[in-house]
Amino acid sequence: MLIRGCPNMNHSHLSAPVRFCSLCGGIVNQNIHIRRCDKEKHDKSRLQRTKYCVDCGEQLVMGR
Repeated sequence: MLIRGCPNMNHSHLSAPVRFCSLCGGIVNQNIHIRRCDKEKHDKSRLQRTKYCVDCGEQLVMGR
């Protein structure tokens, strides 16, 4: 399902490799189960400027 205005191409793939979009937080592959994450993984994702966690969907970066 394509989220209006989101440039992430995972929305257009039938078998995206992640559950959540890193840009908008929308679900891109509902067949992948939600994973539990820890602070260390989220900290690494923030350093890469990932707005949403692709495993659990939590918003990592505020206000962009």
